Amino acid sequence: PETPALDRLLARGERLTMPALDDPEAALLRAAGLPVEPDRDLPTAALCLLADAPDTAPEGYWLHAEPVHLRADRDQLRLFADPGIAPDRAEADTLVDLFNRHFADDGLMLLAPTPTRWYLRSERTPDLRTQPLARVLGRSISDALPTGADARHWMRMLNEAQMLFFSSEVNRARERQRRPLINSIWIWGGGHLPTVTGGFPDLIVGDHPLTRGLARWADRAHGTLERWDGQARYSGFTLLYWDALWTALLEQDLTAWAESLAQLESRLAGIEPQLRQGRLSEIRLDPCQDANFQLYRSGLRRFWRRLGLREYLVINNALGRLKTT
Repeated sequence: PETPALDRLLARGERLTMPALDDPEAALLRAAGLPVEPDRDLPTAALCLLADAPDTAPEGYWLHAEPVHLRADRDQLRLFADPGIAPDRAEADTLVDLFNRHFADDGLMLLAPTPTRWYLRSERTPDLRTQPLARVLGRSISDALPTGADARHWMRMLNEAQMLFFSSEVNRARERQRRPLINSIWIWGGGHLPTVTGGFPDLIVGDHPLTRGLARWADRAHGTLERWDGQARYSGFTLLYWDALWTALLEQDLTAWAESLAQLESRLAGIEPQLRQGRLSEIRLDPCQDANFQLYRSGLRRFWRRLGLREYLVINNALGRLKTT
């Protein structure tokens, strides 16, 4: 779709070189002022737990533990977690109870506040480096398995969980129904709740549980994308997380991607006049690659700049190919 408002913001803004982040959740935490270290997990599980299970004490070390389907493909295992694989409430409760009874003496507790988003608490803090689920979807897990001093111990635990789930009545029933088995969990995003830092947003807008968790953790206001129309006046620093484009890419749904881009364009068209009228002091766009685009009111006069979204995507695609070769 045509994106004239987005094109103007990209073309007339100053390009600020940033350390490359190909993970939108990492970009969200960085924008909120949290440290993002490439050799350590981001504590997204503990923060998302605040949104999905607000009555659960968030203290301790938490990991995402997503229910997944592992499928043998020649000499490798591929991971899948699409909506057709997701468990219902009863299936999730049964598998979680089975896990917790089996690992009761290992200091582990599995929690499923929603049928599709599970969390795992460990009584001790492991030396573990994991990979986000999004990086493994539909791919072989061989290059994305946990690393670190405690990785071997955790791999044994995951293998036990796979055998436990495989023989469960939940999967026997799914097998009879010719549905994909839920035969493992994928752990990632481990850590404790971070320390609140200065410069945190006054308002966080988004539908992802990480946005709600961040707002609750820092005692800030939260808004949904449905209610944010680009016209509302907010005081202070507003952080908007538009993740529908990312979700559409993960699901390889070009139609959904185009629709989400058109929706984003309509919202940005309502923001630009606020900058022009002085009701906003600055707009910053982060496409989760190697740069941010920062635009002040004076930058709107740079009418000769024409590098829009299409040109930006073409250039970055070409640079990516050059790096690969």
